[in-house]
Amino acid sequence: MPKLVDEQQMAFIKGRQIMDAILVANECVDVRTISKVPGILCKLDIEKAYDHLNWEFLWSTLGRMGFGNTWIKWMRFCMTTAKFSVLINGSPSGFFSSERGLRQGDPLSPFLFILAMGGLSDMLKFAQVNNKIRGFKVSQGDSLGVSISHLQYADDTLVFCDAESEQLKHLRAIFIMFEAISGLHINWGKSFIYPVNEVPQISLLANILGGKIGELPTTYLGMPLGAKSKSLSIWNSVVEKCERKLVNWKSQYLSSGGRVTLINSVLDAMPTYMMSLFPMPGKIIQRLDTIRRNFLWQGNGEGVKKFHLVKWDAVISNKKEGGLGIKNLKAHNKSLLLKWLWRLATDYQSLWKDTIFARYGKEGSWTTKEVNTPYGVGLWRTIRNQWPRIWNNSVINVGNGRKTLFWNDTWMGQTPLRQQFPDIYILNQQKWLQL
Repeated sequence: MPKLVDEQQMAFIKGRQIMDAILVANECVDVRTISKVPGILCKLDIEKAYDHLNWEFLWSTLGRMGFGNTWIKWMRFCMTTAKFSVLINGSPSGFFSSERGLRQGDPLSPFLFILAMGGLSDMLKFAQVNNKIRGFKVSQGDSLGVSISHLQYADDTLVFCDAESEQLKHLRAIFIMFEAISGLHINWGKSFIYPVNEVPQISLLANILGGKIGELPTTYLGMPLGAKSKSLSIWNSVVEKCERKLVNWKSQYLSSGGRVTLINSVLDAMPTYMMSLFPMPGKIIQRLDTIRRNFLWQGNGEGVKKFHLVKWDAVISNKKEGGLGIKNLKAHNKSLLLKWLWRLATDYQSLWKDTIFARYGKEGSWTTKEVNTPYGVGLWRTIRNQWPRIWNNSVINVGNGRKTLFWNDTWMGQTPLRQQFPDIYILNQQKWLQL
């Protein structure tokens, strides 16, 4: 599947994650914002995506991708032989067949759908190659870099282009043609067009596509898009969800053990999605700790005040150390951000890696250079600052030596050879020599 599905599609493919799309989208917006060049970001809403897919378009797509006739017949059989019934007063009233669409819950449906959405991706890439639309370029200065015209996560699609009427007219033509052949209709009443930087005559440009005009920052796949990473306001929804959850619990009837279980299984899980990409500010950690601490010791009882019998640092320590195993949010956040650096060093080629390396450059074979760009969204800046934690606690397994640097990697002893033999290192002219 990774070879069949475009790298812009992040859903249902091994090695690709929802966070990849969010990170790349934020980097694209950040680069364009810093450049001061006007741009357009289109967030598309496809109406009842699974229900409207044209089967003939799906079979044609499978054939174009090289699937054999036997395989296509199997897929056709799985789709066309399904029967449906409507319940009237709780009883089925006969069965009927469908003529289009994919079934919700069918394990085949997600994979067939992203193959079909590849048609839209191909049309956008073809337009970009022929200079009909120009995506957001992510690069260091005037270097080649990476140009991103669109991102997809299943049916959630972002399109990036310049703020020019000709490009939007071409986009409109692409969307109309895709709707006609695939049956997938873009709901312009729920689709948005976001100006990046100051865009003159944005209303006229929006009328070309027909979508509503939005403002950055916004949300994409449930995460902030275009917001500063250290902004407190992006965490308000997380804090409010935790507070609303407490209202629904009749905590005055729960034992202490029950409250600990709810904190570990529910409250601690609620901020994890955001923490996987955004650094949690200290003030937000304090607010969430206050919520969890008060719920643990006094429940949600109105007007009930109880002493906090054990200091919070002891409560959030490991059970082996006498704590209750409640998550330390600061440490949990750092561990989730460190996963990005580990993936950067160990994953195979992917769009998000290409984007990060194109913008920040490489330092050796394992990570990017330190971030010194003007402060914008700042996601990678925060993640890159965690690199010493990994580097100082890692040892290189040389293998074939292609990614191991002779002088700068820790592959012999406890420190790099440049630190063990500084005098020789200074005289050496190949400081980035690989084994």
